Amino acid sequence: MENTGLSKHTFSFGLSLALCAVLNALLVVAKETSRSVSDWMQKLTGHHWITHVAMMLVLFAVLGWSLAASKKGAKMPANRLTGIVCSGVVAGVLIVLAFYVIAD
Repeated sequence: MENTGLSKHTFSFGLSLALCAVLNALLVVAKETSRSVSDWMQKLTGHHWITHVAMMLVLFAVLGWSLAASKKGAKMPANRLTGIVCSGVVAGVLIVLAFYVIAD
């Protein structure tokens, strides 16, 4: 992979993806540990998973566009952003995995 600078949108949505992966895992834990959170999410759209997905899609878009709109342009190599995205996804997976291993 070429180690070139990335556009502000690539950088912004890559960071948004990494953050949303971790926040997604935390929302899973919150829903599983709090019946009131799960019930609230179910009442919102009819099923808690539909609400969960909608929240993550909106958060991804809002974070991505907000980061892209910020005045600070990021000059980051593609390798580094790839590492950040992979780290966020792995962290999210480990949070969910650890929760279910410990909870069960």
